[in-house]
Amino acid sequence: MPPNDYDDEFNVAGCHGTVAEQKDEAYYDDRSDASDDMEKGRIKFPNNKLYGRETELETLCNIYEGGPSSDNTSDTVDKTEQAARVVFLSGYSGVGKSALVKEFVKQLQMKNTSSSILHFSGKYAEQSSAVAPFSAVSDLFAQMTHELSRMKDDELKSKIVDEIGSFLDSNTESDRVLRGTFPVLAALLDSSCLKDTKNKEEGGSEGGAPSMNAIRESVQRLISIISGSLKRPLILFLDDLQWADAPSLDLLSFLLSSDALMKNVMFICAYRSNEVPSTHPFAKLMESVKAKDDEMQVVETMDLFSLSQEVITQFIADSISKEEEVEQVAELADVVYQKTMGNIFCVMQAMEELVRKNALYYDMMSFEWRWALSKIELSTTISDDVVETIKGKIKELPIEIQNLLILMSYIPNTLEVPVLTSLMKRDDEVLDEGRIADLLKEASDEAMLMYSVESETYLFAHDRIREASRESIADEDKDNLLLHLSQVLQQLATGPEMDWCLFVAVDLLNSLPSEKTNANKLARLNMRVASLAMSRGTVEKQSELLHEGLECLKATGEMWQDYNLTLSLLNAVITCDRNLGHFDKASAAIDDVLANAATLDDKFVANVNQFLVKCDSSRDYGTALEDGVGLMNLYGYNVPLKPTKADELKQDMKMKMALKNRPYSCLNERPVKEDPIFTLFARVMEFALFQSHDRLATILGKRLIRHVMEHGMGKEFPGCLSILGALAQKKGKVQASTEIGNVTLMLLEKFKSDKIMYSRTKMIVICGLMFQMMSFRSQAENLLQCHKDLKFVGSIENALGSALVYFGAYLAAGFPLGPLLESKLYIVEEYGNRYGKGSFAVLFQVMRQFAINLRQRSENPTGFNGDAYKEEEVLGGMNDALRGMTLRDSSAYRIQLAFIFDDKECMTHSLDILSIYPYTFHDVLRLHVRLCFMGLAAFAVKYKNKEVGEKCLDYFHKMTKAGSLNAKPVFLLMVAMKKPSESAFEAAIDAAAEASTIHLEAMAKERYAFFLQQQNEESRANDCIASSYFSYYDWGAHYKALKMTQDYPFLKKASRIKAKSLFSTSNTETSSQSASKSMTPIKRVSYVYNSTFKSSKKLEET
Repeated sequence: MPPNDYDDEFNVAGCHGTVAEQKDEAYYDDRSDASDDMEKGRIKFPNNKLYGRETELETLCNIYEGGPSSDNTSDTVDKTEQAARVVFLSGYSGVGKSALVKEFVKQLQMKNTSSSILHFSGKYAEQSSAVAPFSAVSDLFAQMTHELSRMKDDELKSKIVDEIGSFLDSNTESDRVLRGTFPVLAALLDSSCLKDTKNKEEGGSEGGAPSMNAIRESVQRLISIISGSLKRPLILFLDDLQWADAPSLDLLSFLLSSDALMKNVMFICAYRSNEVPSTHPFAKLMESVKAKDDEMQVVETMDLFSLSQEVITQFIADSISKEEEVEQVAELADVVYQKTMGNIFCVMQAMEELVRKNALYYDMMSFEWRWALSKIELSTTISDDVVETIKGKIKELPIEIQNLLILMSYIPNTLEVPVLTSLMKRDDEVLDEGRIADLLKEASDEAMLMYSVESETYLFAHDRIREASRESIADEDKDNLLLHLSQVLQQLATGPEMDWCLFVAVDLLNSLPSEKTNANKLARLNMRVASLAMSRGTVEKQSELLHEGLECLKATGEMWQDYNLTLSLLNAVITCDRNLGHFDKASAAIDDVLANAATLDDKFVANVNQFLVKCDSSRDYGTALEDGVGLMNLYGYNVPLKPTKADELKQDMKMKMALKNRPYSCLNERPVKEDPIFTLFARVMEFALFQSHDRLATILGKRLIRHVMEHGMGKEFPGCLSILGALAQKKGKVQASTEIGNVTLMLLEKFKSDKIMYSRTKMIVICGLMFQMMSFRSQAENLLQCHKDLKFVGSIENALGSALVYFGAYLAAGFPLGPLLESKLYIVEEYGNRYGKGSFAVLFQVMRQFAINLRQRSENPTGFNGDAYKEEEVLGGMNDALRGMTLRDSSAYRIQLAFIFDDKECMTHSLDILSIYPYTFHDVLRLHVRLCFMGLAAFAVKYKNKEVGEKCLDYFHKMTKAGSLNAKPVFLLMVAMKKPSESAFEAAIDAAAEASTIHLEAMAKERYAFFLQQQNEESRANDCIASSYFSYYDWGAHYKALKMTQDYPFLKKASRIKAKSLFSTSNTETSSQSASKSMTPIKRVSYVYNSTFKSSKKLEET
């Protein structure tokens, strides 16, 4: 730590021609007043002025205040409602990028003394392979943790900490992800947690490796919480992004695209323009951000060029106390400018070199700086290579400082004094922490290092100084130094916050010649650090390290000498590269194992992954099915490719013997065991299902159950069991399939940490099995949570699938329609389009158009040609297979609209389309919606093919007998439509009310009214119409309700005079009331009837 007067006067004893301490690439700090300078001849680079950057500073300030046009912005405007701010700051090394940002923040702080200006920064290192993933982001978070811990504004601090705590307690997965990926956040997260942190930490390792999307979402939310708590925008500065690792760029791209949550953040992204060609990943990132046409985001590109000769002349004059005599330094400035081309860092290095070589000296007699050489002589005195200039300076420093700088140059991370003390212990030379602190201070005095107030550590004043320090060690000493550093770093890696030591250590060792290292030990270290990389969600880094481990063994000719090590390493490479889609690399490792592994069991991982690689690369399910079964038989599972009924019965008998005639729930007693065989079975069962080989899929499922009873279960087993349930459901075995569904959900709890597998399988079980018996309403929240979890971990297709099921259940349950529902559908639709999943997006468009037609005025409420979905246009752009599936789903919603609006022509047309599709489907929800309105419409229009209505009625009859909550009101309404009677309609209405399906209740009442009209019961019919009207209105089908007032003028009087108000308050509950109980409570008035519908009364509902 520097003394308290670090930023004031240092009173360090000077000597002729020495240089003041360097603060950053543009500033050197004052250490004496003017008299001290004149007396002791120390060159002083000004630290209170930024030269030649007035325009850039003004631009940054304008952007910070809300955009380039912010000059007219009122001070009363809430800045959190302004646009997101992104600045791409480019320039050559040493041009003054970080100095510009530092001055910008300084000026903001001076202008805004009444409110806090929070700013955090991180810097990437050239040794990108040596650092842990997200290195600069980790530095930024370390600053954030430190600054928030010592924040003086207690109210703001408390607000931020409480907000973070609330977020973490409702999102434990984000807590785990942030702790695992950014250990430096531990102190901040601990201080924010409302629950027992210890319990979280104990369970933290159970979650497995976080996905990249989980990291993105968690970081985004953390930053948005902090920025949202501020009155002024948060400033995040990332420097040297040309060296950023791929995961960092992925994260940054996501943050820069998150306009809504990042609107109170200003990102400043600095990079070296000469090191970022158009093909560079960061260049592509900038291009995508700039291409985004968004009013809620300000994107500015600032190119920082070298300073003009006039500015450099003034800078030199100020540095040697010639402020008032600028013309006297013109010749010197011209020489320096020609050598440096106005690069401020190079200018300062050139001036120092002139001082060191006494070409520029302080005359103690005249008390001024002088130079006696000609322009040519001055020019030859200054080196053309700034790195060589710095190396010359380093050689003149004390040997201890040289050693310190060289050591620090090989460590890309910021180093605290205790760590440096450990690293400096060599050859019985022991320096205590006090001496290390002194050396750091001396190096800072010599302008080699600068002190960071934010991190309270010393850093290299510039990357060129780091580069020069690395080159200052003799080649014969370098290898020994790297070996020493790697050994000490491994010893220092004692916890998550010190894991970075292992990343640096393995990189140092990988850079050494193979004869200098122990190949086996280095291969094991690479595997260990690869596992760390995976745990932080950076699978690319994991792959890189695993291949480094392989190269260690190959370079020394030790492949397969340590059999177990080589096999483990190759198996890890195979699995990692296949998951990444690097099939060529995975295949090479597979071939190596198959050629050299000793036993069939040792080849199992390679064989399974060879099968999976072939499946993923070819998508030939038929061939894959044959290969998969063949592989199973190779390992003794004896599964026939074309099984007979006898084979199925035989396997069923063996399974029951393994279960000992106990129910499937006994599977919950079996232990969890990782085994690639489950991956193989899961894929082959899926392929069998896709190819409609139901018997083969059934045999595979039952054979796998036997394996589980003998050996335990892998995480893929619940998914395999759900397929077995789907096959039972397909055969109409409701009770058996529901039992399997319940057991699957129970087993899933063993694998809750695998979010993708857990949520995906849960969604499949709910929509494919549990909806047979459980109500749509009861599972809506579970489906929504599945969608959120899958979206969080980046499983896009599964997230969209769960959203599709959720919204389908929402509509089928009769939850309220309205603008909020339509907005949510639009958001998910855009999510699908963003990731190229247009087939999903179309289905959300269908649902949105369905809701719009019910709620808003339309010339053709049963047609799909609106703002959300234009059916003819969309279907015309699809291939035959996709068109068929989409037409099936869109027609299922159109026929529902046709039944509601009593459009007989549309009902008939839709029945013509839908009647060609099978009356079975693996998705119970979509099958329910389709058959429900096919049956109702068929009986409503007396459809020519009577078999259509009968098949639908038969389906719901069977489901009702089995105890399905969803089927009963549909079945009874279908019976009433087939054979109308008062008792039939009353039973249907009561069943709909009991099931809280307000939309079915409305339809049943309206159809009952039609029946009563035919019976000349006008008064009772009108009562039914009135009750139906209010039910439709409460559902949110406002246009349908409006159409009813046009057809039945008496409704206008009933709704306004009899009811008085649609939003009265009463404690009386009605049969329709429960249908309105959803996420948002609704207050309404409705007509309700007793079970015989002989009398009616008006009741107020809440």
